[in-house]
Amino acid sequence: MSNSLNILIIGDVLGKAGRRALRDHLPNLLDEHQIDFCVANGENIAAGFGTTLKLADELFALGVDVITNGNHCWDQRSFLEEIEEDDRFVRPANFSKYAPGNGWTVQETRDGHKVVVMNLIGQVFMGTWDCPFEAADKVLEEIPDDVNAILVDFHAEVTSEKMGMGWYLDGQVSMVYGTHTHVPTCDEIIHPSGTAFQSDIGMTGSYNSIIGMKKEGALRRMVKRLPQRFEAVERGATIFATKITVDAQTRKTTNIQRICIRPEA
Repeated sequence: MSNSLNILIIGDVLGKAGRRALRDHLPNLLDEHQIDFCVANGENIAAGFGTTLKLADELFALGVDVITNGNHCWDQRSFLEEIEEDDRFVRPANFSKYAPGNGWTVQETRDGHKVVVMNLIGQVFMGTWDCPFEAADKVLEEIPDDVNAILVDFHAEVTSEKMGMGWYLDGQVSMVYGTHTHVPTCDEIIHPSGTAFQSDIGMTGSYNSIIGMKKEGALRRMVKRLPQRFEAVERGATIFATKITVDAQTRKTTNIQRICIRPEA
């Protein structure tokens, strides 16, 4: 068994365009970078609004090991029950205590390494959720001692809140990364105690859009300030992801690399 783990983290996968891009490129990406474990945020895979078991199975079949979630978690009402059917789903741990599903999971790689994936949601501009910092502490008390890596998807709007979580968990987890804004950031860093951080992994979806949605509808809402249903762009997605290498004995990250695959012209 190797002492290092190569982990691929994919941000918000948006609709058909994002799923198509992963179908076309993810298997090769996993092979090229010798990925041992892959996690993706799936709260937008159903045309931008939520998750379904059927669509999630497409990602699992491509090599995604865990699907995280966020504020669109319950947009598809069927997912209130479907989330209980597979322990590869996680939703924010600081959701209401009545929420179905779990805020963290532990999964094994093919080589037997154990990887924990924790999901949290921010409070600033995001709604009235429980404190994500307290939720993180509680999860860390619950997880087993023999895990080899700990990943934290912090689904949040504000970069300062995300950075705060990165520093708060420095030395306790392998990586804290942001999702939700659909805009990749180039601030990837490994903190002094070995925790990697990036404010937002970025959307896997069409950037010929407004955060994955057709420009016309989004602009109508912005300019005319009238109700408008958003429609996801269905083609031309860019994959944004981040690869980290983790020391399986210490759980510390030793390397971090942003990855971008743009659609062919």
